[in-house]
Amino acid sequence: MLSRLDSRDFMINPLKTLEINRFKLRHPRISSDLEGALVAQVTDVHMGRWVKAQHMRQVVSYVNAQKPDVVALTGDYVGYSKLDLDPCVAEFRAFDSPAFAVLGNHDHWTSTELARQAFQKYEVPLLTNENLVLNLRGVDISLVGVDDLVTKHADVPKAFDGVDPEQFCLTLNHVPAASWDCADHGAHLILSGHTHGFQFNIPRLTNALAERMGTKLFAGPYILENAVLYISRGLGSASWPWRIRAKPELTFFELSYGPHPELELISSANESVVR
Repeated sequence: MLSRLDSRDFMINPLKTLEINRFKLRHPRISSDLEGALVAQVTDVHMGRWVKAQHMRQVVSYVNAQKPDVVALTGDYVGYSKLDLDPCVAEFRAFDSPAFAVLGNHDHWTSTELARQAFQKYEVPLLTNENLVLNLRGVDISLVGVDDLVTKHADVPKAFDGVDPEQFCLTLNHVPAASWDCADHGAHLILSGHTHGFQFNIPRLTNALAERMGTKLFAGPYILENAVLYISRGLGSASWPWRIRAKPELTFFELSYGPHPELELISSANESVVR
């Protein structure tokens, strides 16, 4: 199994090459007026030892060049130091498109209060078990933010309270384990991170580890009844920088009508976003 791996499968300081994945999301709740609207997901930055402010500046610039309609920030902006919270969130000001965020476990572990203060300071809306109506290309959609499950801040019923079931519902939720509950409460596209895809992807071994840990949701797309869940491998690394066949990624979702929930990969490319 390991003999089939070559040097290209191993990455140290992995932000040097990002996997850019672009999907078409089809869903019956997406109206014709939303056709082609683009959602960008940025997650698990883990600013600190390996990811610096100048790296995020280049990532933000790349995202802006894709001209998304909305940017979803799905948690874990820092590794272990509260000193990195403000510099990281400061970079999010430069998004040309509306950006919305939820917190992850590392953000709570470092400092919940400082994280909230940083988002308020830089006027990036932080959704804490709440929802709002977002007008996208003249169409109202529901945007839901679920707080972190690992640190026991998640309250899914509260987050979905009052959501219009007739509207397309985009949900930001850091920890994938809460996704079934989100789907049961009316989510249509759920964007998560947290796992980093385990930072290695070796056939059988990775799946066996996932099952042993009690999770089958660790990377990529999943259909949860009427919802599509996407778990991004994220940008950074909290404890170690190595990745094996689990490249860091930026992900984009192009909205389209379809009779049932479906996620189709349009393109996947490795790009040197950070120099």
